[in-house]
Amino acid sequence: MGVRTTGTDSTVSNEFAQTDFNTFWPRLLPELGKLQACFINGEDILLPLCRILADVSQSQAVLIVPKDCLDFQDMPASSTCWCRDPVRYLTLWKEAKDWPFANQDPIVHRWQSFIVWPAKDVNIQIFFHSSSELWLSFLIDSSDLLSDIIMGMLVQQTVDWQERAKNRVVQSIDSEMFQSIVSNSEDLILVASRSPFGVPNIMYANAAATSISHYPRTQLIGKPITLLFQNQLFKEDLCADHEGCQLLEAINTRREFDGELVCTKADNETALLHMHIVALDERSEQGSLFALVGRDITEQKQLQQLMARTQKMQAMGQLVGGIAHDFNNILGVLKGNLELMSLKVSEDKVARYLRTAFKACQRGTDLTRRLLQFSRQEQFSAQACQVNDVIEGLEELLGKSLTTQIKLVTEVKSDLDCIYVDRGDLEDALINLVLNAKDSMAGEGQITIRTDESHLSGHLPGITGRPLVESGEYITISVIDSGCGIVTELLEKIFEPFFTTKDKSKGTGLGLSMVYGFVKRSKGYMSVIKSDSQGSEFRLWFPVAKKLARQEIQSDAKGGIPRVTQKLKVLIVDDEVELLNVLTDYCELLGMEVEAYSDPILVREKYKSGLNGIGLLITDVLMPGGINGYELANELSSKASIPILLISGFIGDIGITNNAQMPYKVLHKPFDLDGLVTALQQVGISFSLDVI
Repeated sequence: MGVRTTGTDSTVSNEFAQTDFNTFWPRLLPELGKLQACFINGEDILLPLCRILADVSQSQAVLIVPKDCLDFQDMPASSTCWCRDPVRYLTLWKEAKDWPFANQDPIVHRWQSFIVWPAKDVNIQIFFHSSSELWLSFLIDSSDLLSDIIMGMLVQQTVDWQERAKNRVVQSIDSEMFQSIVSNSEDLILVASRSPFGVPNIMYANAAATSISHYPRTQLIGKPITLLFQNQLFKEDLCADHEGCQLLEAINTRREFDGELVCTKADNETALLHMHIVALDERSEQGSLFALVGRDITEQKQLQQLMARTQKMQAMGQLVGGIAHDFNNILGVLKGNLELMSLKVSEDKVARYLRTAFKACQRGTDLTRRLLQFSRQEQFSAQACQVNDVIEGLEELLGKSLTTQIKLVTEVKSDLDCIYVDRGDLEDALINLVLNAKDSMAGEGQITIRTDESHLSGHLPGITGRPLVESGEYITISVIDSGCGIVTELLEKIFEPFFTTKDKSKGTGLGLSMVYGFVKRSKGYMSVIKSDSQGSEFRLWFPVAKKLARQEIQSDAKGGIPRVTQKLKVLIVDDEVELLNVLTDYCELLGMEVEAYSDPILVREKYKSGLNGIGLLITDVLMPGGINGYELANELSSKASIPILLISGFIGDIGITNNAQMPYKVLHKPFDLDGLVTALQQVGISFSLDVI
């Protein structure tokens, strides 16, 4: 058929004006006009036409195929296809080739998931997959006019394509056996030619090559392999042992190659492929042939890297945990003796020295906690805390993390109730949110951290989904920036692990997902309240901590010490003798009778037949001798029901991993006398308000 070029003249305009379904025409006509100009210049318009039709019809895929090729087992090389989802390419032909109306009049109709347009008087059929509802009515009403505009271009290029395809080597190698094995393979398979004086050109590409590279077959076949490996091959500055150079050498010398190469996709994303090259016996007019087989190992590599990081963190956690256990015992001895000494002295100057030393010990305590938090080994560490105190403690660190052009503002509401969270995880979450806010601004602006209290019920406020919430009182923390906002289409993905809009060298995509996971573990909620060109607001909700019904008894400024309300015999077990002595002095000051041991095996033997009046057990968790404090507590509590307090600087591996599984109260070392009193109250020990 000759070339028919049809412009958007007055005849077309008149017909267009009479069309009822003309809502599509304002978008179609300008694009088709541009396409005709490209056609006149000899450019390939088949794939661009597919994209235009897909966009206008809101189709998931558009397939243009010669009618006489519909009985092919595999998608013919003369077809053109564009898919929004590359995975759909693998199944599209299997669905379309079963179209059963080849011998009937060519009319526009709906069949299964397709709208089918069998063009009249030409050997062309177009399949629209999952189109909008109005597209069928539009085609029925306007197919003749649309056919006049595009079919002249389409037929000519289809004929040209078929003529070119006859001369391609793919016709000689697409045997039935090759098709059955290669076409359905999940590995990328390319057949390319290599002449002594030219760049290898792709002669064949299977369906997986399209799925992995996101290039349609029409854009792969006939193109140099540098299209896919543009950053790996044929660069003068590549060293001899580079994988790309080795592949090139293997092609030139017709020997095998096995290695990893980075494939650049059509959308400029990359995939890591394990490539294998095999020289073929056949030769074409363009030179010798070879096959490239590539398996996408991107996810596998990511999992390997994640596993390596996990193993590294586990090893670091074991190392840090052991150090922290010993260090916390040392700090416990120092803090305990300093506090005991402060109770004995009245001289102001000495008291000032003691307070300074005590503050230094507290800094050591904070450092140890951060090390444990970094290694993700801190367990059973949820505690009641004040969000305003956490923010105040982070202000200096956050300020140093921002540029001088970014202002950090805190707007905290006073007298907020406590929340029950892991303080270290809350600090991590705030740091992540502030750094994300910084990255969203072009080096300047303002970040606001705001706290408040609110009542939640019904659906969660915000623009990232509206799940039902548990009604109640919540403390809120908002991080507000003056950045560029988040694209609406990405909002539903921002909490997914590994999702990031940053350059891969600048972000892992784990920050927001870790914050989201922490908030969920804390029985709270997280949402984006707003996000536009003026900035974004992330908000966290945490349930108000339940108030403990207990007396708040602490030492007064004059050294007064509370005492137990009734006679109590306490058993203390800790392998650290110096800390055992501090605990003994603490309990005696509180009015208890003390039995103290540094050997848990000796305790097990002594009390195997009964507790002999013991009314309270305080034991370290990690101890030598083949039994830990948790196991010792289980054994002794089986003989009589007594209050139990575990003390530890690092829980370690004792067979349980979280608060829900731990039946006993855990007091973290190092602690002071007030901390011990508070913990004992929580396990049921009563104290008198009278002081000695």
